[in-house]
Amino acid sequence: MATKSKKSALEILNPLLEDPDIIEIMIDGPERVTIQKFSSQIEDANVRFKSNDEVLDVIKTVLKGIGVEMEENKTIYDVRLSDNSRMMAVLSPASINGHSVVFRKFATKPISWEKLFEYNSVTVELRDMIQRALNAHVNILIAGGTASGKTTFANRVVELISPEERVVAVEQTHEFQIDHPRAVFLEAGESAGVTFGELLTAGSKMRPDWLVIGELYGAETMRAMQILGNGHSAITTIHADHTENALARLEMMCLMSNLGLGLDDIRQMIVSALRLILYQECLVPNGKRRVTQVTELKGLENGRYILQPLMRYNYETERLEATGAKPSWEK
Repeated sequence: MATKSKKSALEILNPLLEDPDIIEIMIDGPERVTIQKFSSQIEDANVRFKSNDEVLDVIKTVLKGIGVEMEENKTIYDVRLSDNSRMMAVLSPASINGHSVVFRKFATKPISWEKLFEYNSVTVELRDMIQRALNAHVNILIAGGTASGKTTFANRVVELISPEERVVAVEQTHEFQIDHPRAVFLEAGESAGVTFGELLTAGSKMRPDWLVIGELYGAETMRAMQILGNGHSAITTIHADHTENALARLEMMCLMSNLGLGLDDIRQMIVSALRLILYQECLVPNGKRRVTQVTELKGLENGRYILQPLMRYNYETERLEATGAKPSWEK
């Protein structure tokens, strides 16, 4: 009688990896595997490993598949897979519960505007407002916290840009999934031998109608604000807890560049660079992703930002509602 071959550790995980509805898989030791789908909370997966060594086998197999050897005394592995998904692994003993792994999947079927409407993540009215802003070449900042879906939302926003216009996307790590006929993608990093800030400068000289800039999180923010303030049309993202926090984080990261500018100068640069701020969050405890704040950055008064709310999320009705204020670019 033929014996069944033993399943590899990675094969045990394959049903989750192949499920198009799952966007993230989290392994925290052999006995806890959780998943997240778009617009739902984290949930337990019906998958377990027999031992910490089996989890390590998953990591080794994935690394081997992309030609990376596991190194002695190396604890953290942050790699991009062949399908553009990413794996972040932290090994024991640094990961106390056992080897910890997160797969952030690169969707084969990106979430469409229709799906976003279905999930109530956005409204048709918001989509139409964004379209008018893009037609007017209004610069857009998309802000959100961890797992808020801001990159997914940014993808769809960029796809509203006219197909006749040229889009140059610049990222530290390639994550954008943009379906646009004139999109060009640039990625910084050690392997490319170029910094994010240097690549931003290069991208701005590649005749873009629109610059699409990956998440800002360091000293490159100052270069981005300078470029945008000089007249480039752009869309970018930032990790933040709300609209005002997004602006405060921009200020902090500009100060990191240590160019000797004061806060007033940096604020003037920011209002010259950005106009529309879209804030998206992952609601607790249900995990639903919603755009909850839509705000126009109108300028400065006595050194403080003038913020005009255009839409706010009503947590009782679970709808994004217009405030009645009209964006200045539509007047």
